[in-house]
Amino acid sequence: MTAMKKTWWLLSLIAILMACEVKPQEIDYGHDACHFCQMTIVDTQHAAELVTTKGKSFKYDAIECMLNDLQHWDEAPVKLYLVADYGQPKLLIDATKAHYLISESIPSPMGAFLSAFESQPMRNQTLSTEGGEAYDWQSLQENFDLKTQ
Repeated sequence: MTAMKKTWWLLSLIAILMACEVKPQEIDYGHDACHFCQMTIVDTQHAAELVTTKGKSFKYDAIECMLNDLQHWDEAPVKLYLVADYGQPKLLIDATKAHYLISESIPSPMGAFLSAFESQPMRNQTLSTEGGEAYDWQSLQENFDLKTQ
């Protein structure tokens, strides 16, 4: 095989592998629409995103939209569950490891008052000042009052 053919095959292989990479897509705040409710995503503290095993990204304006969408999920299996860290707007963190707070003092886009935090101490500090109820990923899925829109 000639050097040119080897280079072409190597570049083709790299391109194929990069196209199959499972990673989140950046949310274009003010332009992207929520996959569940179709509202424009503007709130950088409450956005969420799912990425399937096939690399397809689904963006949400609120964590509650993502949770509602998961109730009727008929896409490829989810590889990444991501939520915005309330204390670090635009930073998407692993939803399965996040610490959640439902507090009527902190409105979220769809009215569930649901926020996510990367660290438990930050969530607990916000809980002590704002009140509400604390959850982890498992208890959130078990206890959140999901509403079909």
